[in-house]
Amino acid sequence: MADSNTADNSLEASGILVDEAQTGAVGSSSGSDAGTDGSAEAVQQRGVASSPSLPAASVKSLPTGSAKRLRNSHVVALALKRMLKGPAPTLDHIIRFLSSGSGHDKFWMLTQYFTKVVVWLFAKRGQKSASERVRTLSNLVADYRIMIRLTGLVPMAQYIRYAEQFPAKTRLLQWLDRIMNLALVCYYPLEHIYWLGAHQILPFSENLIDIAGYWSCRFWAVWVAMQFVRLGEEYRLIQGKRREIYTRDKIDAAQMQVELDAVSAETKSWKTQLVINACYFPLTLHWSIRGSTFPDVAVGVCGTVAAVAQACNVWKATA
Repeated sequence: MADSNTADNSLEASGILVDEAQTGAVGSSSGSDAGTDGSAEAVQQRGVASSPSLPAASVKSLPTGSAKRLRNSHVVALALKRMLKGPAPTLDHIIRFLSSGSGHDKFWMLTQYFTKVVVWLFAKRGQKSASERVRTLSNLVADYRIMIRLTGLVPMAQYIRYAEQFPAKTRLLQWLDRIMNLALVCYYPLEHIYWLGAHQILPFSENLIDIAGYWSCRFWAVWVAMQFVRLGEEYRLIQGKRREIYTRDKIDAAQMQVELDAVSAETKSWKTQLVINACYFPLTLHWSIRGSTFPDVAVGVCGTVAAVAQACNVWKATA
């Protein structure tokens, strides 16, 4: 929930980064010309004059292999020049995605959990050294993601204000929002105590660090459990909308289709949220229970699926 607010705030900043990237692309057009000149020098070394379109007679006068290489190098040079000078909408989209707070986090979340699967694959093949190196990367990314959540209470406070100023559609949803927000207000400080103590930044006892770590995950588990209830209530509202459309006395066919499409989009989003929450649920239980035997590769699979689903949402939001 905090991620969605961070993403909204960061999208405006990402527009500046995109503008700068486009300005840099314009400035680099001279670089692409330099690449073309480099290929022209290579042509001159073979004894053929450089030109945008090579004379057919000059090419025919070369041996077959040399002529083929000459044509290929000329085509590649022209393709690179066109690619570097033209717009790059996909690159711009990637920049917007990574510049958003949520997109940045989901990229590292995917890295954190997918590397756990890679660790398992390397270990299964007996590649112990490679497995340990990837495990080090996974642990480092996990630690980084905890660190950047040190400011998590700030967007959380903004969301709580928003939730109270603009109440949910039903009384149940409103109270679920409050319980879930309270769970996160407890979760963040406990996670901060765990991280700051584990890195010996603050002089907390080992017992306090241990307790803070487990209880932060337990409050996260409360949030996930309440999210299942919330999804159930939202599904009831979606089905109510669908029934209301079909039972309406007078409605234009085109208008009806527009409203049904909107309901279908809501249903699709609901299914995505259900998958994400279903993947989070075993993780919260695993980290909340002392001595859990949930395998690390299963943690990686659940986390990877949740990360991909959330990353797709952010990718669409930053289109």
